[in-house]
Amino acid sequence: MNHTIKPLSALTDAQTAQAFDMFAEGFYFIFSPISKDKAKLRELFMASFDRDMAWVCLIEGKPVGFIAYGTHERQPVNMNKEACLRVLGPVKGRLVYRFAAPILAKPHTQDPGEGYLDYLTTDPACRGRGIGTAMFRHVCETLPYGRYTFEVLSKNETAIRLYAKLGMRRVKVKNDPVASLVGHGKPIIMAFERDEFLVRMDSHSQHSLQPS
Repeated sequence: MNHTIKPLSALTDAQTAQAFDMFAEGFYFIFSPISKDKAKLRELFMASFDRDMAWVCLIEGKPVGFIAYGTHERQPVNMNKEACLRVLGPVKGRLVYRFAAPILAKPHTQDPGEGYLDYLTTDPACRGRGIGTAMFRHVCETLPYGRYTFEVLSKNETAIRLYAKLGMRRVKVKNDPVASLVGHGKPIIMAFERDEFLVRMDSHSQHSLQPS
């Protein structure tokens, strides 16, 4: 797979808009209570993301994958009040900023040595091509954390099997009534060690190069 992975902050305006179109599509089932209009979700999150805390995978210049990370101090999304009011209107905008913003900004880890991976999504037309794995690897090679955690919904059995093959393990199952209500199952916290993951990826690459 010929691809490049760039920080969100390094994309052109057109690529950024495409990346957030993909984001709005991939996370519509979560953020649709904020707005049913995907264009509004795109605009809202474009104004709320820390673009140095996210990467985008591109193939021939087109965004096909998105991933972000959080730390023990901050998350990549910090909702912009002015954007909430502009995009959603004065009433709904104030409600979203008051109630959703603190939830999205709350760190998911308290460990300074642990990174939290978030907002992983890929272009449906490119799934099964190793884009998610490539982005995981890029994060591990770029950031200094020794351990990473992330969430996957229990209904996403294909992803869970892939993560297990990559050596990622289940840590906890969360009780999330909203996720269960919309039919996506429960959030599963998974974890992996950076060095072990990179060794496994190197071993896989070497085996792939062996003659059959």
